[in-house]
Amino acid sequence: MDLLNLMRKSREKLQPHWVFASLACVIYGLLVGVPSELNVFGELLSFLLAGPLQLGMCIYFLNILYDRPVTIGNLAEGFKPLVKVLLIYLIISVATILGLILLIIPGFIIALGFSMTFYLIAENPELSVEDALKESWALTDGYKWELFELHLRFIPWYILGVICLVVGIFVVMPWHYLTVANYYDYLKGQQHKTQEV
Repeated sequence: MDLLNLMRKSREKLQPHWVFASLACVIYGLLVGVPSELNVFGELLSFLLAGPLQLGMCIYFLNILYDRPVTIGNLAEGFKPLVKVLLIYLIISVATILGLILLIIPGFIIALGFSMTFYLIAENPELSVEDALKESWALTDGYKWELFELHLRFIPWYILGVICLVVGIFVVMPWHYLTVANYYDYLKGQQHKTQEV
């Protein structure tokens, strides 16, 4: 996969949506980040909000990718399958943390393997927790290193965003999110080709 070309296409696709997409990222960052800085209850609230908002972000950026209507309200759509989303987020978080504690690298592999779960739920809300996790793992099979490389390519841009009075981070985030959504679409295409063979 030509990752640079994917990033370029995602940037072009994002152009007419960049301002509101940045606003969506600011809202996501505030709702997840601010409570965790308050106290123990704030950390719990942050944890409870993170999963549904993560799903909402996936819905938002998939709508941009597929030229569907996009609104900030898409973020709230992540709260509809609430119990399922909270369970998925808990499983992924615990598995990733355990993997990081063990040898660090397994944690990254687990995180990458399950990274498409919310995109799958966004498109197939009827999927069970187990099926969504299994499907994400299968979808990323053989592509985890390339996906990791894709995330690494955004690090210099985030550093630049920090230098730009931190505000620049929320300019980079939409580009990053849409590129990952684009990569998810690519993985679906690869899976379809494999099934046809």
